[in-house]
Amino acid sequence: MAWFEGAAGTVTAITGLEKGSGKTTFLNHALPLARQAGPVAVFSIGVDGAQKARTTGSSPEIRVEPGDLVMTTEAFARSSDARFEILEALPGRGSLGHLLLGRAQRGGTVTLVGSEHLSQLAEVIAQVRRDGWAASVLVDGAVNRLTQVAALGDLGFVFTARIDRSNLAKAAARVQHLGQLASLPVEPEPPAEVLRMEGPLGPTQVEVLPEGVSRLSLEDFTKVFLEPAAFSRLRQHTEISVRREFRLLCFAITLRDVARPEFLQAVGEALSPSILFNPYEVAS
Repeated sequence: MAWFEGAAGTVTAITGLEKGSGKTTFLNHALPLARQAGPVAVFSIGVDGAQKARTTGSSPEIRVEPGDLVMTTEAFARSSDARFEILEALPGRGSLGHLLLGRAQRGGTVTLVGSEHLSQLAEVIAQVRRDGWAASVLVDGAVNRLTQVAALGDLGFVFTARIDRSNLAKAAARVQHLGQLASLPVEPEPPAEVLRMEGPLGPTQVEVLPEGVSRLSLEDFTKVFLEPAAFSRLRQHTEISVRREFRLLCFAITLRDVARPEFLQAVGEALSPSILFNPYEVAS
């Protein structure tokens, strides 16, 4: 699939509009594609995944094949129908117990449990890539928290959403805004005349921008904390670039009682090449 061409051999985060947006469904159907490049390390960002695991004991559950790596707890590894070789016992203890990094020796399903500290997850990802334990890394990201995903370093991302009549306007606006953010020009070393901003760009920061500023450089697009309308107004007179890129691989959209042409009209036809309707299509 075209969306995956930029994902093989890299780190890809899968985040979503809200709970139940189809992140884990998409992850399970993306895994076979990722394996075409070799074994996959598949992780979850801790807080969201840990809460689900604590309340249901079965989610987010993914299917692994021999060679795949996961982060989970000893208890979930033992209860899985897969079999794991323990590569690392990770320091510290989370709310669900001690975390471990395991390599599947027999296929099966397992509940992912991520570290509650993003720095630890980032270190594990760096080690996996440095030591060549997996060809690609997929991360089941926290809901609507791209700022957390950004802490994991250089990566691409997929954004999932389930759309029905009740949330069409809100979801379309969110997708359209995110598409605009992800397409901001990348300028790692902006010229001296460009105003370089560190940290977030919110309403307070906009109010104190120097009068007449025409070019603005942000760390990355996850630092934008403006409503879509306010961001559009700022761009009318200020050219905005980012110093660090997060690659949008696709929007994975599941529609219910909404036709594809209607959704495309709501988000704008320009985003059409970035939209994958129905996560199950990634396996076809």
